[in-house]
Amino acid sequence: MRDDAPQIHLKMRFSLLLLSTLAASALAAPSSLLLSNIAYRSPSIEVGGDGLAHDIDAIERRHAKRSENGERGSFAGKLSFPYGVASGDPLEDSVILWTHPEPERDTDQPLCLRWEVSSEPGKWKGRALADHGTVCTTKDVGYSVKVEAKHLKPSKWYSYRFSAVNGDKATSPEGRFKTLPRPNDDIASVNFAVFSCSNLPVGSFAAYGNAAKHKEIDYALHVGDYIYEGSARLGAPEDRQFEPRYEIASLDDYRQRYNAYHRKDASLRAMRAAVAWQVVPDDHEVADNSWKDGSAKQPPGTLFRGVTFSERKRNAFKAYFENMPIRQISTTDDLRTWRQFRIGKLADLNMLDTRQYDRDVTDVYTNTPYIESIRNDTSRSLMGGRQEAWLYNNLEKSKATWKVVAQQILVTQMHQLRKCVGCAQDLNYDAWDGYTANRARFYEAVKKTKNVLMLAGDTHAAWVSEVHEPFTDDYDAATGKGSFGIELGGTAVSSSSSYGSLTKEIYVERAKQLTEVNKGLQFAEGERRGWFSLELTRERAVARFWGNQNTAPDSPEDLLATFEVKEGTDRFVRPINGGKRPIAGALQSLEWDQSSWDGTTFTRPRA
Repeated sequence: MRDDAPQIHLKMRFSLLLLSTLAASALAAPSSLLLSNIAYRSPSIEVGGDGLAHDIDAIERRHAKRSENGERGSFAGKLSFPYGVASGDPLEDSVILWTHPEPERDTDQPLCLRWEVSSEPGKWKGRALADHGTVCTTKDVGYSVKVEAKHLKPSKWYSYRFSAVNGDKATSPEGRFKTLPRPNDDIASVNFAVFSCSNLPVGSFAAYGNAAKHKEIDYALHVGDYIYEGSARLGAPEDRQFEPRYEIASLDDYRQRYNAYHRKDASLRAMRAAVAWQVVPDDHEVADNSWKDGSAKQPPGTLFRGVTFSERKRNAFKAYFENMPIRQISTTDDLRTWRQFRIGKLADLNMLDTRQYDRDVTDVYTNTPYIESIRNDTSRSLMGGRQEAWLYNNLEKSKATWKVVAQQILVTQMHQLRKCVGCAQDLNYDAWDGYTANRARFYEAVKKTKNVLMLAGDTHAAWVSEVHEPFTDDYDAATGKGSFGIELGGTAVSSSSSYGSLTKEIYVERAKQLTEVNKGLQFAEGERRGWFSLELTRERAVARFWGNQNTAPDSPEDLLATFEVKEGTDRFVRPINGGKRPIAGALQSLEWDQSSWDGTTFTRPRA
């Protein structure tokens, strides 16, 4: 007899006990209904026993024993779906689906659901049913459900839903997603919505709700700070307040924080249901200004709320994996989220982790002079050597028209006018400005190809730049000559502006000042909360920046400015924004003599 025969028998017995309680048992797969729930697994396919995967054998033994004692195999009461549904990490033939059912009363029993994917909205039978299955979840994963829908067709829209197998057969809201094209498909276009920095108690998530209404959007990219880890915000209304109220550190803390986000904001639920998401974390999914060994409030070797930083990071990543519709990655790196999506021949999407994976020490507010002194060290890395090599190899080998690098923080050197004009301390050392050798290596890889688009968030303001060498005169802000890449930095969904709290007029004046002291910066805007879309075709890339009109949950939005890049040029089409004044913010001024740049600012107006 095989050594694992008792465990196999136990798994089969537990599955049968569950199935015996399911009215729709014929729909369930013969394997374990818990094992089909990806939330129980590690983010890494190849790593087990890492503290991130759950012990499914132990969970099944526990529930099998309860069933033998006469208790029902699965929960038979009513379920609801207050956290909504989501889809993510689409491929040409599959996608990850997510939901989180809630039982009407506390229970230790598994909650079992049927999930369905339809090729025709509103039709859930016959040929329209593209894939379906049965899955269970327990408290062990905070009742998260993640399944992989397979056997799908490329470049096709689908609808999906979940429903309770027992009780009143409650059904979740419906979601929709689009599969990716095949890698060699010659598609005409793709359209992304790009988000960052959604702080629940700071303001409404109207940006999500507005984006969900844009039917031209194919996929959503979130480049980080999806949640914030901090303490409750004084004066915030109860329906926007953090849960728990203190800064989070344990696994249960992080789970509660995601639950609060998904339960309290209808706009977020609407956007999660509207399209498939592709996400990477920034720092606040773990802790402020985090790096590989610590964060701003937790130096290496210290405890925060009783846990080490490595334990805290694992708690954060486990909750992130449970609550976000992301895949396991085929790697031995158990905390890896960096990955690539090939979108036909049109685009390669590289999702980076410049915060958590293998980042060297950053500016944690108390060590700024030290970071300034070491920022040019060649050994310093934002990503770690393995991720760097992976990215540079992807850029070198890519045959796609557009190479998109979606990451967290501003790449271009940026004087931010926070302390002084042009002094070293005016740079943000928590961004690429604190890792200049890493940036130089990245730039060398970018220069060897064409059509690289860099996406960023983090700053709670909009920055649109032509990427150029920071210490040369080879770039002309008037024409874009000397630019070898494009950076699109998006504002926050709700987090407070990095400009501070200003009047409308001073917001515009500050934006003008920023474009004056940063000659590659073609657009700056810090007043509006919002998002941007990125449309790619064979001939051009078009970024449209959208800003909320006010802070209300149902705020209308304005199209602030539009930026076009023709394929093969690595610069914006002139005149910028069609020669029109933006609705908010400021464009790079052409009222300055472009030859008067002294390394910090333009010194004389155009004659």
